[in-house]
Amino acid sequence: MLEKYAENLWTCDTEQRLGLGLRLPARMTVLRLPDGTLALVSPIPISDSLSAELSALGPVSALIAPNAFHHLHLPAAARRYPEARVLGAPGVARKQPSLRCEPLEPQTLETIAALRDVLAARLIEGAPKMSEVALFHAPSRTLLLTDLVFNIVSPPNFVTGLLLACTGIKGKLAQSRALNWLIRDRAAAERSTAALFMWPFERLVMAHGQVLGEDANALLRAALQPTLKSAARELCAPP
Repeated sequence: MLEKYAENLWTCDTEQRLGLGLRLPARMTVLRLPDGTLALVSPIPISDSLSAELSALGPVSALIAPNAFHHLHLPAAARRYPEARVLGAPGVARKQPSLRCEPLEPQTLETIAALRDVLAARLIEGAPKMSEVALFHAPSRTLLLTDLVFNIVSPPNFVTGLLLACTGIKGKLAQSRALNWLIRDRAAAERSTAALFMWPFERLVMAHGQVLGEDANALLRAALQPTLKSAARELCAPP
């Protein structure tokens, strides 16, 4: 079921079952664009009932995979919406060779009239296996992240809670310790992460965990501070 958070912005939550009892909440974000069409960010399995809800909002014109891990449901979504353009973070096209996948980058967004003035993109550099692209939905002042941070306040079971505790993300907005294994260029990762605060976001929607509205900017800054060195801290320091 869709949940509305702002004008022309909805989310839909599901649960990923990863084996060994692990259950991870996951989220798709739905943006209605100025031309009345929809962009689906991090598509989840789309049932007939969910498809009907989406159809009531408008036709789907874009499917967006914002990092190299969130692509598994792209083929099914592309089959359901064959006219939609598929945009993927670096690495997605290689993992989904059957799809005509365009790069999710500022230059591509500039060529799509419905996206040009409402969506901005910035690659989180230095972690090529994840290759996360942060998105800023300007009309709702919403920052869309995928796996850069988690905010799973209430784990669905003991096994999941244990994993989240081991990775440092149980019950709070935080970065997973697993990210340290993915980063190959820490300076680049710090600079591009700190640059997110150049966007005037007031809401934070991530793929895993509770959406943040009030104080989202300050809470994200606090969650990222332990991983940023002094130069990057200056970039994201509050005014």
